[in-house]
This record gives sequence, structure tokens and C-alpha cells, in this order.
Amino acid sequence: HPAEKRMGMLAETDLQASKIKRLAAINIAVALVVIVIKYLAYLVSGSVALFSDALESVVNVMTAVTAFAAIRLSAKPPDSDHPFGHHKAEFLAAMFEGAMIAVAAVLILIKAGSALSEGVKFEHSALGIGLNIVASILNGAWAWLLINRGRLWRSPALVADGQHLYTDVITSVGVVIGLTVAILTGWHILDPLIAAVVALNILWMG
Repeated sequence: HPAEKRMGMLAETDLQASKIKRLAAINIAVALVVIVIKYLAYLVSGSVALFSDALESVVNVMTAVTAFAAIRLSAKPPDSDHPFGHHKAEFLAAMFEGAMIAVAAVLILIKAGSALSEGVKFEHSALGIGLNIVASILNGAWAWLLINRGRLWRSPALVADGQHLYTDVITSVGVVIGLTVAILTGWHILDPLIAAVVALNILWMG
């Protein structure tokens, strides 16, 4: 019967919307865990690049909250002001996240410039690198899940947030490489220099 078929489709849509909202809520928690790990990495190492990586993760929290709000809004049924629904909210959130990636790059460049003028001193760098690698693995796996589920459930906000997290993973990889080379060679200036190069790459991606 057409009416029963329509009710079944609506129920399936509601279930999918519920899954998207739940994943977006968990995304905020994951972003907070990652930023704590990265900030600890900075505290134990004193690396400006690790500090910059932690700053970039602050943007991850902001975009995770934005994506969650957009997904909740887009799930609302049509009304008199929005007869075709609120789905555009997700696309606006995706655009906002692109802008936030660019903001993160600028923050990293500012910190790198400061480190170049003031100098860099490392402490427990191996522990800092290890913590950052743990955060990167968590970020990479979570980014894959967000993109995979976002495409499956046709949620541009989840896909955009996953792609944003991939840029964070790229940042972390660049930071770890730069910090490792700086430690092995004794050229501590490489730490902020490579962080700046990674920031420019993120700016382009944003």
C-alpha cells in the first residue's frame, strides 16, 4: 500500500537522522580527547610545532560542535519559512569548516614566527612525539569513519568534518617529521620551519 510504504520510508529516514546526530555528538567527545593528548604532548616536549598542532585541534572542537548543530537543524521538518526543509544548514557548516581550516593555518604560522625569533628548547621530546602519534592514529581512524558514514548517509557535514580531520593528521605527520629531524640533527630551528610549511599546506587545503 502506498501509505504504508511512505510511512516505512519516513521511519527509515528518521532512524538515519538519529544515527547521524549520535555520530556527530560522539565526534565532539573524540575531538576533546585528541586535543588533551596533543596538549600533553606539547607540555612534556616544549615543541612549538606540537603546540601549534594542539592549537589546530581547538578548531576541530569548534567544527565538531558546528557540525552537530547543523545536523540537528537540518533534521527539522519543513515549516512556513523553510518549505523544502533545513538541509542547507549542513552545506553552510561544511563551508564554515573550510574557513576554520584556514584559520588554523594562520594560528600555526603566527606561533612558528614567534618561535623563530625567540628560539626553541626541547625537553621530553620522545614522549611528546609518542603522544602525538597516538592522537594522529585516533584522528585518522575517526576521520575515515566520519567520511565513510557521511557518504553512506548523505551527510555533507560529517564528510566535511572527516576531511578536516584528515588535514589535522597531515599536520601531525609533518610536525612529527620536523621534530624528529630537529632532534637528530640538533637544528632546532627546523621545528618551527616545518610547522610553517605544513601550515601553508593546510591553508591551501582549507
